[in-house]
Amino acid sequence: MTLSRYNNNNSWNRWVLYFYWVLSTVVLTITECIHLVRFGGKAWHEGPLFPEGYGSASLSMLLSLLLAEVLYRYMKRYFDYILITMGLVYAVIVMLTFGREVHGLYIGLDLPIIVALFYFSHSRLWFAAVLTLSSYMALRVMVEPFKTYTGLLDLIAIIGMVMGTSLVGLAILKRGNELQHALERAVTSEIEAFADAVATQNASKYDHLTGLYNHITYQEYLTALIQQHEIYQLPLQLAVLDIDNFKSINDSFGHHAGDLVLREMALLLQECLSTEDVAARYGGEEFVLLLTGKSTEQSHQLLEKIREKLASTAFSVIMHQRVTISVGMVEYQAGQGKDDLFQRADAYLYEAKRTGKNRVVSPHRKGHEDASQISECS
Repeated sequence: MTLSRYNNNNSWNRWVLYFYWVLSTVVLTITECIHLVRFGGKAWHEGPLFPEGYGSASLSMLLSLLLAEVLYRYMKRYFDYILITMGLVYAVIVMLTFGREVHGLYIGLDLPIIVALFYFSHSRLWFAAVLTLSSYMALRVMVEPFKTYTGLLDLIAIIGMVMGTSLVGLAILKRGNELQHALERAVTSEIEAFADAVATQNASKYDHLTGLYNHITYQEYLTALIQQHEIYQLPLQLAVLDIDNFKSINDSFGHHAGDLVLREMALLLQECLSTEDVAARYGGEEFVLLLTGKSTEQSHQLLEKIREKLASTAFSVIMHQRVTISVGMVEYQAGQGKDDLFQRADAYLYEAKRTGKNRVVSPHRKGHEDASQISECS
């Protein structure tokens, strides 16, 4: 039994105990009323079948219920079987108590089967059915009032009732299992569909090689940041980065080595950028950065830090050679379009390539700058 099934049974056990308390209270009330009512100075009809009278019947139910409360604390795992057995005990007590006054009370023998259905278990249902029939047969043999109360026709009716109720219960359990399996399949399909949707969404947002945002996502972020800038006048810079001599890396060491260099480049960018910045692979060996919340001077220093960090890294996949980048950066100006912004940044990238590579070029600064006061990427 799984933990969830065990906890669910415990919850049902408590509710069944509440039901037994209510049933005991009703029986006690009825017996007291019968005890007080007299017709011609004698008890109603011939009195109870129970040997000691109405009081003993109520006391027996109360004692069995108190015993059940004790067992509930110490035998929780198998307590459902105890409650099913208590249903039979209650049915027998009611039959012996009111059997002469009210005919047909043997219908109460269905109580254990009804309680068993609460647990949605075939084994408990069979236990209730076998217990009820075997106990009833034993009572007919050993308890004379019981045999007197139920004749041959009653015996046939009781056997048919218990078997019929059990078969109906089996049909209910079968249908319930079918519905449960259908629900599980539906939930599983929904989870799989959700996972596929998330995977598809991630695949459409990220570059599969580097893990950075792809070109489409960069365009979406740029549009949103431009709108934000127009409303709040927040600083925004665009930087275009290109790995120098990347074709020679592929030609000399293979495309696999080139892919590893691109991944290391992406890791460096993720390490150095803040959560307010956006890094994306624009295409090939070219990357774009959207830098926010910083002045042009601060963004330029950040790019110098990235350039120096990369230039000081030896890549084992290319015989411990070093890789450099050229960078072009521009500040966004109000009213400027996306295409114009990129063309300006790309033009400064071209100037960085033309003037010697391994440098950051922008309208603010051109060429190498002293980045000694800038801390390393953590």
